[in-house]
Amino acid sequence: MTTYSLIIKNIMQIHEDNIFSYNCKTTNIDNIFKVLFGIIITTDLTVNNKFKFLKDSLENFLIKQTNKQNEFIDYFCKIQKTYNTLNKFIYSYKYKKSNIVVNTDMCLNELNVNDKNTICIFNNNSKYLFHINDLIKIINTSLTNSYLFFSEPKCIKNPYDNLPFNKSTLYNIYFHIRYKTNYYPELFVKFFQCNFNLTLFKNKNEYILREYAINNYVYKSPSNILLKEIHNMIKYFNQYCKDCFLKCKIQIDKDFPSQKLIKIMQPYLLLFFISQYAFLRRVRNETMEFFKRCMLRFYYFNPSFGRKKYKILIKTSSDLKKRVCGKIIEFDDKHIKFNNIEKQTNNFLKDHLTYEDTPLFYDTTILRTTVYFNLITNQNYLHEENTNIDLSENNDETYVVIDNENNSEWGENINEDTDDEDNAIYEEEYESDNGTEEAEDDDSIS
Repeated sequence: MTTYSLIIKNIMQIHEDNIFSYNCKTTNIDNIFKVLFGIIITTDLTVNNKFKFLKDSLENFLIKQTNKQNEFIDYFCKIQKTYNTLNKFIYSYKYKKSNIVVNTDMCLNELNVNDKNTICIFNNNSKYLFHINDLIKIINTSLTNSYLFFSEPKCIKNPYDNLPFNKSTLYNIYFHIRYKTNYYPELFVKFFQCNFNLTLFKNKNEYILREYAINNYVYKSPSNILLKEIHNMIKYFNQYCKDCFLKCKIQIDKDFPSQKLIKIMQPYLLLFFISQYAFLRRVRNETMEFFKRCMLRFYYFNPSFGRKKYKILIKTSSDLKKRVCGKIIEFDDKHIKFNNIEKQTNNFLKDHLTYEDTPLFYDTTILRTTVYFNLITNQNYLHEENTNIDLSENNDETYVVIDNENNSEWGENINEDTDDEDNAIYEEEYESDNGTEEAEDDDSIS
């Protein structure tokens, strides 16, 4: 016999003998209530069965005619209160007697159970301490699980035993975060609003989950995958320029530092993936236009980005002749900033007064920059192939162009003209008796 049945028998004073027999003990409880509660003892008790029994009993004609609904509800509430109190007592006893299995965060830092950012989860008769940050990461990883940017959320599991948290634990986690911390995990809040129903959560928030999936792919994928995607993105942009008859082509040297390239190109890669895989068509179209403009702006700021440079070291000999004494390999990584922080700072105190009727991803500063349109109008000059840089008298640095593959041997003069489509820019320096110094003028090297 279940605990719930024993509570009913004790409160309703239901005994084994027949309540309608002559020898049955008399009590202050109406026999109608004893009959009704006696029925539920013999059934399979579940949450649905209990409240279905309450609904059916209140509609019973015997209770309706005698107007005993309130009395019946009082008995039912008394039984429920006793049952819940007993469950709470048992839970408290198990909680106090159980041991803390894990008392560190994911970085093996010891946690204080009294800290507001630490939550103690009681699961399978064991206690686990979690830092809220770690728990939120576990939750987001499960809810944002996807395959090829199609959302496939998983149940949230305890990482130490790989067993799913029950729903009561999820509610405890939510209320702890909500009322004891300053965190606001967006996905977990939306999961709570769906009563922790994974199917309902996926159907109502699919467009948000797609955004999270794209962002996670761009910023959390391994370096080798990101490099491949970046080169595909650049190839796409170069093909677009070719189709539009624009003489723009971004060329990245194969030896360019991979981590630096990833750090520079990640914001553009995010735009590219949003333009390809965003859930809303309007967002895809607007982001594609914005991506193209940003890449053009990036190219016109420094058309030689990604190319290899050799910095030539020059030494003056005793006969006052300059000869090559060494070289330093460098890469042209000069690039424009992706975000216009200055505009955001200047408009911070005014942007709450009005709005600009522009698409979602457009930045009016980027689209209306004077330098951008000046470069567009002078693109014939910028796109001339194999054109050496015109050095003016005001330049602080002197550059010479030589062949990447057929470099001059050390000690030879570098006056010879070298032309090749893969030419790199070399910065000329010389070394004095006191050390190496940069050339102050662009005189020819004898």
